[in-house]
Amino acid sequence: MEEKKGLSLGALTAAVVTSSIGSGVFTLTSSLASGADPGPVLLAWIVVGFGIMMLAMSLNNLLLKQPESEGIQAYAQVGFGNFAGFVSGWGYWLSAWLGNVAFATVLMSSLGYFFPIFKGGQNIPSVIFASIVSWMLTFIVNRGVESAAAMNTIITICKLIPLFAFIVVGIFVFKGGIFTAHFWSNVASGVAGSSNLVEQFRSCLMIMMWVFVGVEGASMLSSRAQNKNDAGKATIIGIISLLVIYVLASVLPYGYLSQNELAKINQPA
Repeated sequence: MEEKKGLSLGALTAAVVTSSIGSGVFTLTSSLASGADPGPVLLAWIVVGFGIMMLAMSLNNLLLKQPESEGIQAYAQVGFGNFAGFVSGWGYWLSAWLGNVAFATVLMSSLGYFFPIFKGGQNIPSVIFASIVSWMLTFIVNRGVESAAAMNTIITICKLIPLFAFIVVGIFVFKGGIFTAHFWSNVASGVAGSSNLVEQFRSCLMIMMWVFVGVEGASMLSSRAQNKNDAGKATIIGIISLLVIYVLASVLPYGYLSQNELAKINQPA
């Protein structure tokens, strides 16, 4: 029996997860702590999580209504014309490569801890090495969707291992007393100045939205799926997985470090 070609549900889900987990998640803790206590952070996650899930449901609905269309730019074109489709596709392309630049910078900065030549991640050796890695990945993607899916799965696993390790350790060292000590209080003096609940909540929103750039990955690859309906399912499964990872990774540290310590911790954190 001939093997069915195309991307499976697992591969599409991996595309959603790995497209979204970039540089943002590794700076998420300190970025949120610089402007908010754990209470406002949790409140912001509830609001953002609800909004992102509605986006996932919308993409799934569009996929069912327009199964012949491929990706968000096609939906914009069908609904609002060629110019809207062009702007949508161009915007997606820009967000993709700008996100890669941010991730490459964090990658080189992390490698700089072990290899001083890459220290800071913003020097000539870092640019050269990051470019080589990017072109290698581009070459693999150009070989075909199956090769790209296999590489994407490997990259997803490599990203998730340190995050899971971080979360597991955080669960074991978590202390409720530290977590609830300043649950709704104003931001510590010297971090970002005092602020009320609304300001703390607002400071979290853009940071949280940034880490979900890429959730449309399965929708963009729907034409290459074994089953087009799997693209919608993969988007929902991927977003739920991301929410669990992001909430735990950003909230647990409040249970073993003070907000002031979290805000001043070196990035990537």
